Amino acid sequence: MRFLLENWRKYISEGEKRVDSDKIAKAVIYDENKVLIVKRSENLEKHAGEWDLPGGHLIEGEDMQDGLQREVWEETGLIIRSPEKLYSQGRDTYFKASMPKNKDISLSDEHTDYLLADASDLDNYDLPSKYLNAIKRAFQQ
Repeated sequence: MRFLLENWRKYISEGEKRVDSDKIAKAVIYDENKVLIVKRSENLEKHAGEWDLPGGHLIEGEDMQDGLQREVWEETGLIIRSPEKLYSQGRDTYFKASMPKNKDISLSDEHTDYLLADASDLDNYDLPSKYLNAIKRAFQQ
């Protein structure tokens, strides 16, 4: 969060060039037995129309937690506090975080919908198995 607060102007400046790393951070944001999932826009090149976890590519040199918090804020308008690392697999790192008290979600143009889905009902959504595994691990802890 510190990184986001110190560098916020850089992220909202039009035309700002940034170099994304190959590292990805995703968040399992939960509220009791529900988890936040977001639906990717149909006009994206990769995984169009799929349900997703908030998060994304880190900027080169960015701290993992700062990058996750920035990505979640950019995609949902939510400010998550103290995300807890679950595990890493390949280039992906998964965290869990509780839903902020302010649940006003404002989606970026990368997403068209969101849902607080019951964790026991996630098989009804087009979620990749790697995200289902992360959600299960988050609820086991």
